[in-house]
Amino acid sequence: MDDDRSDSPPRPDVPGDYAPAGGYGPPPPWGPTPPWQADRFARGRSHADTALILGILGVVVLPLLGPFAIWQAREAEKRGTPATPGRVLGWVGTVLLAVLMLFFVLWLVAVAFLIGSGGGG
Repeated sequence: MDDDRSDSPPRPDVPGDYAPAGGYGPPPPWGPTPPWQADRFARGRSHADTALILGILGVVVLPLLGPFAIWQAREAEKRGTPATPGRVLGWVGTVLLAVLMLFFVLWLVAVAFLIGSGGGG
């Protein structure tokens, strides 16, 4: 049987088959997280939680909170903590804010037009 076929599985006796040319570095040490990393993670988690709460409130209650949710999500991601739900809800709240502002401006234009035309009656 020919072992040089391209569809054959890699052989364990050939070192280049399993590891890249430079190899992998040593595994990370096991043990408690250093205090500076734990503090950074805690602050990032706090920003991520705040972004989520602001995003939910921005969608449900007050769309004005949407941009603040995006800001808090960015702060969390700067600290290495993912904050995707807060960011997405923040953008949804921001879009709702833009739509509400557009409707408000159209309402003001309609009111100004009705007052200028004699009250519509």
